[in-house]
Amino acid sequence: MGLGSPRPPLPYRWHAFTHWANLALLAATGVAGAAVDPMIWLLAAPLEMGALWVVPDLPNFRARIDQRQAAKDLQRERAYYLEQLWGLRPRERTLGQRLLGWFADVDEEDSVDERVMSPDAAFEHYVAMRQLIAKLLELEKVRGVHIVSNELGRLELVINGYLRYLVACRSLSDATKTLDAMRMRSEITAIDAQLVDAEASLRAVLLERRRLRTAQLERLPKVRAMLELLRTRADAIVYQMQNLHGQVLADPGVDVNAFLDEMVEKHELLADPLGDLEADQEIREFLRRPDQSSAKPPAPPRPRAKVKTIG
Repeated sequence: MGLGSPRPPLPYRWHAFTHWANLALLAATGVAGAAVDPMIWLLAAPLEMGALWVVPDLPNFRARIDQRQAAKDLQRERAYYLEQLWGLRPRERTLGQRLLGWFADVDEEDSVDERVMSPDAAFEHYVAMRQLIAKLLELEKVRGVHIVSNELGRLELVINGYLRYLVACRSLSDATKTLDAMRMRSEITAIDAQLVDAEASLRAVLLERRRLRTAQLERLPKVRAMLELLRTRADAIVYQMQNLHGQVLADPGVDVNAFLDEMVEKHELLADPLGDLEADQEIREFLRRPDQSSAKPPAPPRPRAKVKTIG
């Protein structure tokens, strides 16, 4: 998910119309107009139109909608990571929930963690961090002071950053798992032997295959080092969350905001490791399969045309 990608403006007026208070008022007006006097409908219509004209432009209303939308985006991103890492069972919704979802913006209970299909040790760390946040919120209620509630969104962002690193580690691990340096050297040696008596058409394919295998062999140490770096950052996030919990228990007046600022900057939580891997030319070349380029011989060269470069 690109953090800098533009997003369409939120339909504040639609959010105002589908708010539970507005829907309850419309239902009460409909019942009152049918049971008492239809004139109530005529009186309620301009009031409804006026409310829908004024309320969506109120700063407090827009701030609430923005906050809810940000939380939904965060939960949607988290569900995607959980699906990629451990798989999710389909959501079970009753008929009433489906019908109500057609007419109103209903906040569904977040049960995505309960739908995980193949949990492992990394998932247990994820659950433990969520439980730490829940314990800190309970501590707020006991002591009656704000400790982490003002930073709840950023704490959830830290957890998403942990999942993001796990997804990046999974991608690199799958790529390096099937690649063995000794086997790759043996394959290069076999290709060299085939090149001795290869025909011209097959020689071009073998040379391309050898180039890709050689490049992969040279970049394999860098990819493994990148994998270990991402794993270290993911483990550090778990440790820092445990450290935050211990500091708050020892001193409820600890500056959680400064702690999170340092944590986000130190572990680059706002960065996208998957995007960084995609942007790295050497990583892209490493992840390429030689079979893809050697499946068929290269096309014959064409006359060069003038190409405009985008500066």
